[in-house]
Amino acid sequence: MKKIFYVGLIILNFCLFTIMKEVEAKENHETDRKVILISFDGMKNDYTKKYVQENKLPHIKQMLENGVTAEKPTTITPSLTAPSHAAIATGATPKQTGIVSNHFHEPNTALDNEESGFQAESEVPPLWVEARKQGKTTATIAFPGANPKEEKQGDYSIYFGETWSPSKLESLTFKKTTEWVQSPNSFSPLKDAEFSIKMKNEKDRSIHILAIDSTDDQNENYDTFILSEDKKVGSEDAIVKGSKWGSLPIQIKNHQSAGFWFKMKIDNEDLSHSVKLYRTAVTSSRISGPKGFAEEIEKEFGYYPAQDDDSALEKGWITRKEYEEISKRHIMWITKVSLYIKQQYNPDLLMFYTPHIDHEQHKYLLIDPRQPDYSDEKSKKYMSYIEWSYRLADEVVGETLSSLKDNDYLFVVSDHGMEPAHSTLSPNKVLLDAGLLTVDQQDKNKINYAESKAYAIPSGSAANVYINLQNREKGGIVPQEEYNHIRDQIIQAFKEVEVTYNKGAMLQYEMKKMKSAIQSDNYSFSTVQQHVKNIWSHLLEPRIHPYESVLKNENITLLEHQNAGDVVLIGAPGYVIGSDIEKNVTPPIELGTHGGDANRSMLRPIFIVTGAEFSKGKEIKSTSNLDIAPTIYDLLGLKIPSFVEGEIIEGIYRDNKMKELGE
Repeated sequence: MKKIFYVGLIILNFCLFTIMKEVEAKENHETDRKVILISFDGMKNDYTKKYVQENKLPHIKQMLENGVTAEKPTTITPSLTAPSHAAIATGATPKQTGIVSNHFHEPNTALDNEESGFQAESEVPPLWVEARKQGKTTATIAFPGANPKEEKQGDYSIYFGETWSPSKLESLTFKKTTEWVQSPNSFSPLKDAEFSIKMKNEKDRSIHILAIDSTDDQNENYDTFILSEDKKVGSEDAIVKGSKWGSLPIQIKNHQSAGFWFKMKIDNEDLSHSVKLYRTAVTSSRISGPKGFAEEIEKEFGYYPAQDDDSALEKGWITRKEYEEISKRHIMWITKVSLYIKQQYNPDLLMFYTPHIDHEQHKYLLIDPRQPDYSDEKSKKYMSYIEWSYRLADEVVGETLSSLKDNDYLFVVSDHGMEPAHSTLSPNKVLLDAGLLTVDQQDKNKINYAESKAYAIPSGSAANVYINLQNREKGGIVPQEEYNHIRDQIIQAFKEVEVTYNKGAMLQYEMKKMKSAIQSDNYSFSTVQQHVKNIWSHLLEPRIHPYESVLKNENITLLEHQNAGDVVLIGAPGYVIGSDIEKNVTPPIELGTHGGDANRSMLRPIFIVTGAEFSKGKEIKSTSNLDIAPTIYDLLGLKIPSFVEGEIIEGIYRDNKMKELGE
């Protein structure tokens, strides 16, 4: 009997040991999960799916086949970058984060004071702060709201820093020289030139350029150029061949690294007359991490490169191809730095961000016949620029997918979509006409804030209207007892605004598309029917109320915060909101806009995830950007803070037993 008892005890201990090991293994597996989140600013849900169907985004297609996407993902209202990224990072709406817009006014300051939503600190902590509190290691690269200057970063953090000098097209005159030290051999007499860079809050820099002829052909054809600050050729100098890109780092205050990229524009190889040199802006980064981290990043990757250069493109300093090379360099720098940190430091949470899709769509979303200078040819050209930006995002996804390990979970998201803009609204002109805003007597284009009863701060397709209230605003003039009357006056003024639009352009466009559909080999009755419906809609449509929503602060669940305006304006589709005080409606200040009602289809963001425990090739119905943070908390086995308003996303796990993952 004793023998049986001891045998049973041994078996029981073995079983208990096995169960404990399985539990321990499960716990270790759960705590070993890593999350990577990429946010592509402005990436539209509809365009992403369209390009995938056209096989233009192979890596995103691969991710869709091996992961989960949402049919109708949503963001918050207003669908603006700063508040939407705050929602992604916290799982909370602006009523808790306080980031109500890209630009807003804070109480207890002068009426004209504006706060940047990108620099303002969220009133509830973001993922990377909460995860660090709970013992996780985090990294944030260029992510909105994670600025080391504001002490809001992850354990490893990089953010764009100063622009020390804007870009410029330099005109160079080369002369013979013998002043350089350690210069390479040249088959023609050495020549040099110089230019000066005017720096912000730093001493100006003189840059010297040495021209070398490396071809032994009996002709003066200078093909190699060295840029130096001291005319002594060394490893820190830039050496380029012909018209290839080169890069020159510049040391600035506190031993911080900055620099610029440049390209020679040579039309005479003997340098007998002046030549041009284009250089990007002089830029730098803010880097935060353990001792030696900043030096390591700068040694491996150099300074933070310029994001883009619209001005240079418009002035003809650079070609479209060169513009794309500048933008791609910036995006791939962020990507490679992020994945280097992932490999070297293995953070539990890595979040990085790219702005290029948003930027291209703001400038080139020409798809509405009501937009200025619209033509099918120009639209096609501009859309090729937007397609390029999506293809670049696909490269980023491809690089990231290649870096994934078995325990990695990748989230590819965006903050909002984008709509075409055909007109700009000017809310401060409405306030001026209503007698609520005053202009300077000497300069009618300048607002007199001290004597104005209300003032609007626009951002995208939204605007916040602030009443200059006594005891709330610095120098406020509206008595408390008049507050409700003034607010009602503001609301009435905006509700009465009506506009007309060019129906002829829309009718002509719809007729052209209908004719093309009828003549097409792939004739579709439903397509023709839709065009007929659109034609009747334009014919019968009354005057438009361009301010689609005119709302009191307390009536907006998402914006019930002191930073929000006393009245919040949401523009109708096609309208961006500006600061003009001369006309109510003017041509669009940008071709693409966002900030409107998040339920509009064109403003839908993207949501794609992949990982070992996620379903493969599955599409769930919907999700919200507010749900991203709680889902990541759950994946990392962390306690979800009480301020989180979103929920763990259902339907993304293979067994749909999401609760078990966190237990």
